[in-house]
Amino acid sequence: MSPFETIDRDGVGELVRIAVERGRATRPDLTIGVCGEHGGDPASVQFFHRAGLDYVSCSPFRVPVARLEAGRAAGTAENSDSPVRSSHDHLHRPPRSTAGPPRRPPR
Repeated sequence: MSPFETIDRDGVGELVRIAVERGRATRPDLTIGVCGEHGGDPASVQFFHRAGLDYVSCSPFRVPVARLEAGRAAGTAENSDSPVRSSHDHLHRPPRSTAGPPRRPPR
């Protein structure tokens, strides 16, 4: 598995979890997201949802996949008896995609 395609859950993923935990311990309303190609990778979107991120952003051609996977992550979390989900209110929010369609150049 290439770390340029899917998030390295043991290395970078651990840093993401630490950042979310410490950031929200200091400021509970902190909005946390990720921008880049990992935001459009289905496995990474699932990971980011479980880690408690609020949104993902990616290139326009990956937006449909990111939106689909964000919905799946939310559906999976709602149907899960995971103790993590029940102890962290922010995990109820699915990551959302913020990338829009490509913009046309100005005339």
